[in-house]
Amino acid sequence: MQRNALDLNAGGSKLAAPFPPIVVNRPARRPGSRLRVVLLNAAGGKRFPEIVACLKRPPLQGADVILLCEVNAKGTTPSARRDVAVEMASMLEMSCAYVREFGVINESGEIRGYLGNAILSAVPFDDVVAVAMPNPRTPRMLRRNPNWSRVGTPTGIVTRMNFGGRELTVGLAHLHSRTVPAERARQLATYLESFPATGRAVFGGDLNTTTTQLSSWSDLRATAREMIVNPRRFRAPQAYEPLFEHLQAHRLEIDGVNVANRPTFTFSGLIPRSMRPKLDWLAVRDLHPIAGTAAVITPRSPRLMRRISDHDFVTVDLEL
Repeated sequence: MQRNALDLNAGGSKLAAPFPPIVVNRPARRPGSRLRVVLLNAAGGKRFPEIVACLKRPPLQGADVILLCEVNAKGTTPSARRDVAVEMASMLEMSCAYVREFGVINESGEIRGYLGNAILSAVPFDDVVAVAMPNPRTPRMLRRNPNWSRVGTPTGIVTRMNFGGRELTVGLAHLHSRTVPAERARQLATYLESFPATGRAVFGGDLNTTTTQLSSWSDLRATAREMIVNPRRFRAPQAYEPLFEHLQAHRLEIDGVNVANRPTFTFSGLIPRSMRPKLDWLAVRDLHPIAGTAAVITPRSPRLMRRISDHDFVTVDLEL
């Protein structure tokens, strides 16, 4: 869920990332003949040891690139005041590129933690760029925590790395969950201005393709009615979200790397699967998915089998 935030780029100035990326490189793992990509919105990362346990067992075991949305750092309560992305990378013996989008500030105006996104890699990063995106103006959110606010702007990641002599661009973005589809498309178009237009590439993220605006109770009621009348639009949102046109223009293909019509978000177990939305997406260019490897996997604790995120893992193996 997104909250209102002070946008550091307000006032018409050129968009600039509010915080520099944090990069921790480790020695490369020996490359194989395929590239396993995994995407997850980690819901802050409060249960990140359990997320790591999922990543250490089949079918996610041995992932070469892990894209993580909503990973918190230093002081934010959902992450138990830990640097989630950096610690996950250490546990998996992978390199880490972490980009902070927002700083969480207390009543004294001090930053006490960060919200951001991360890419983990089996090889070191050659380059990491933080890419600021527009922060859509929406009506007051449904809920607001009076004890904290945040400063920053939505920020994606563009990285370069080398797998066995093959250069690869990998990117990640987390788009706004409450605004209209046209504003999500504007966010992605801005992001793609910094994403190379040619060459092997993997892009992914929580694109929040809800097909609707969700900034008021009336919006939520209208969406609930639409879920009953036309549930398929939420599992196949391409016709309702113009952001997919920007992916296509950049030759980033979604076919074959995503499970068609399979939802990836569960806000309540009481909602039938047929009515749940597909929010999380992978896209590739000049890379071929291996047939039968695209999957949506429920993130569950190895012990209690409870959900550890409201989003599912999205994964695929690619030919290198």
